Amino acid sequence: MTDDPISSTLITGCGQGIGLACFRELLHSPWNDLTIGVTRSKNSSIQELAEVNSSNSLVSYLDVVDSSATSRFFHCLDDGMQIQRAILNAGMRSRLPYEEASLDTFSKVLSVNCLSVIEWTKFLIKRAAQLNHSLNILVVSSIVGTRGFADLSTYATSKSALEGFVRSVAVEYATKNVQINAIAPGFVSSSYADSFKDNRPDLYQWTLQQTPMARWGSCEEVAKLSCFLIGPDNTYMTGAVIPCDGGWMSK
Repeated sequence: MTDDPISSTLITGCGQGIGLACFRELLHSPWNDLTIGVTRSKNSSIQELAEVNSSNSLVSYLDVVDSSATSRFFHCLDDGMQIQRAILNAGMRSRLPYEEASLDTFSKVLSVNCLSVIEWTKFLIKRAAQLNHSLNILVVSSIVGTRGFADLSTYATSKSALEGFVRSVAVEYATKNVQINAIAPGFVSSSYADSFKDNRPDLYQWTLQQTPMARWGSCEEVAKLSCFLIGPDNTYMTGAVIPCDGGWMSK
């Protein structure tokens, strides 16, 4: 007699901001047995959260662009651990005038924000097929992937590519028990919000004027929507890019 498989959710970039908020939200989701966090940096917030919830969570510290570390991570997972849901959130910001953005910079941002997601998605799909279970992936994009913004060409390129990837994989795997969607947050009060407000007050005020709800969103608001999108009540949506932006994209 074998033990029942563990139903688990993977989240990358869980050390701060939206990722940390998603990690917290998942810990209280009744349909989730185990939350597996992946983050590049150790910090007290995620370490303490994992320690307090050691019975239903674990955290691995690795860089998502490190292919060898990624391969080892999946190889070391227990065969009875079914990763039925994933939030691929790890990413990097990049704000540079286009003239100052080298090809190396474009390559680095693409590697973190898009190519790592492509690799992790491939591992997740392969593992789901081997263990014969369903898979629901949510990729964290941005409104910058659709709208043009000055000084954000590197970031926008990575997010636009990411959304194209999501739509194509969704079509290809629609009959294979795999769902994949993207969420596109607007301006969110994550770890960089205070410095943005202090260092770019004119730009901060502009973002408020451009947002119909006239405020930035919270990480918790994005996390709640993210968890719904990978949860058991979302059974028919795939290939969608869902804005969570206070109405920005509706203007």
